Amino acid sequence: MFSIATTSVSGFVRRYMPTRESVHTNRFLKPFAHRLGDPALWRLHRRSVPRAVALGLGVGVIIPFMHMAIAALLAIPLRANVALAAAFTLLVNPLTMPPLYYAAYRMGAWELGHYALAVRPPTGHTSGWLQETLGPWALGIFTIAIVVSVAGYAVSALAWRVRLQVQWARRGRPA
Repeated sequence: MFSIATTSVSGFVRRYMPTRESVHTNRFLKPFAHRLGDPALWRLHRRSVPRAVALGLGVGVIIPFMHMAIAALLAIPLRANVALAAAFTLLVNPLTMPPLYYAAYRMGAWELGHYALAVRPPTGHTSGWLQETLGPWALGIFTIAIVVSVAGYAVSALAWRVRLQVQWARRGRPA
């Protein structure tokens, strides 16, 4: 069961992951093409995958627009897989943003012990209401980004380890 799921996921990732050639021909990425030419940024290995997952999730939560490009550019100095970092930003999308940002506000308000009316601003006091809700919302966003990034790193590193153990067990060798 696990091997079938692993095979289908890895096949899906390999099928839709952009190639180095497609990145080099993209006109928006031309200025970074010499940096993106490093083969280590495109390989799936035990260090680059968890870094890419954590980076993609963190950037996707914190930055609501252009997060794919920012994650791809940050993957270069962090030596993370560029394609996976960009792909994991897609978990934050227009369908998941409203509940995510509402949860961020609630979490930030709880952390600060601050409860403003985030649902409906009082009439005539929109700027004051915005100031009251912006602090808890920003703190909640950063908290969620850190928690999700650490969890994504841990889960992907553990999944990589389990996948490796399954492959070694199939070969008849101890892990």
